[in-house]
Amino acid sequence: MTIFWMVFYNAFIIPLTYMGIIVLSQFNPKMREGLEGRRNLWPALNKFREKFPTRTVYLIHSASLGEFEQAKPVIRGLKAMRPDILLVASFTSPSGFKNAERIPEVDLFIYLPLDTFLQTRHFIQKLRPSKMIFVTYELWPNLIFNAARHHIKTYLISARIRPDSSKLKPVIRTFFADLYRSLDYIYAISEEHKQSVLKLIGSVKIKVLNLGDTRYDQVIERSKQLTNKMISRVYSDGFVFIGGSIWPQDVRHLLPTLYRCLKEFSVLRVILAPHEPNDYALEMLEDEFRAHGIDPIRYSLLKGQTAFKRVVLIDQIGILAELYHQANLAFVGGSFRGSIHNVMEPAVAGLPVLFGPTYHNSHEAELLVQAGGGMVCNNESDLHQVICQMLTNPENYQKAALAARQVIMENMGASVRTVKEILESD
Repeated sequence: MTIFWMVFYNAFIIPLTYMGIIVLSQFNPKMREGLEGRRNLWPALNKFREKFPTRTVYLIHSASLGEFEQAKPVIRGLKAMRPDILLVASFTSPSGFKNAERIPEVDLFIYLPLDTFLQTRHFIQKLRPSKMIFVTYELWPNLIFNAARHHIKTYLISARIRPDSSKLKPVIRTFFADLYRSLDYIYAISEEHKQSVLKLIGSVKIKVLNLGDTRYDQVIERSKQLTNKMISRVYSDGFVFIGGSIWPQDVRHLLPTLYRCLKEFSVLRVILAPHEPNDYALEMLEDEFRAHGIDPIRYSLLKGQTAFKRVVLIDQIGILAELYHQANLAFVGGSFRGSIHNVMEPAVAGLPVLFGPTYHNSHEAELLVQAGGGMVCNNESDLHQVICQMLTNPENYQKAALAARQVIMENMGASVRTVKEILESD
């Protein structure tokens, strides 16, 4: 990066950010947990390098759990092709560090240090990675700057920059342009995002390629695993509608439609999974349904038996992906709130996917809409119309279901291409 931005970043942004973290950690348990976890970083690095003093190390950094899931097929591919290298997975968020599956291909799971010049320099000197791989978007200036000083190659995989991204806006654009120019290799998820990267960085000697999105490979792999360990079926009959990761903003549009459809179609069964399945969210849904003469049941009360009520509320986390494989039609939440959640899991299960108007943060949702496997619903009327069409027109339903799964199948292979490029850049 240019001297101006490095000075500005270290003189203003880092001190303000650090003070903010210290203050907020007094009130935010997650932030406090992240600070405490970083205290164990240095002993872990010392122990790791004492055990493997000469082995080649690749660092794969994921901001959170979602990015780590995206990195998994690349991690597996790197280990399969180069079993001699050690793979270290780093995280920024406590949720990512705690909840990431401890897959055997990763030799060490750690927090990334705070992005100060001295801490990142110390981190690199201790770990001594030969390559640093960032997933999707989270780049840390001091870490990248120190990587360049130590001749460590840096990669950004599954890179995303939308044409309307704030990174392309005046003033802030110069900061991000410098940051992205500091990388050695950038692998975009699509041609559109590749062109946005090129627009940002301009004419520089950085290898920018369109290799696709590694999440498609991971969602296929996870789908295969789920078919071998499916949870008990919620319903044994009927047409099952599932609302996944729903927020109160989604509920306001979705519930009136479901009341209406449940009265109109006796075959309809409903599974709803709040994004945060706490007692408050579940009780709110129970009260709403009961006020309309519908008595729901919580998933945990089924105890492995099929549901005898027409609405089931999911009160556990970690089973949504499996539940999609038991449904016929899906609505993905967040889309009436400002940022849609994962549409790939219902799509790989072969479900037509419904969502609200805010979906452009998801390239996969855009592809689903273009293919006919995803349907945008702006209000209750749209939701009712689409659900009715899916229930009453088997031909249209099958066409949409096939289109949804086809989007996933057509975008496979990014992980193989990414692994190949990383290893051949030696």
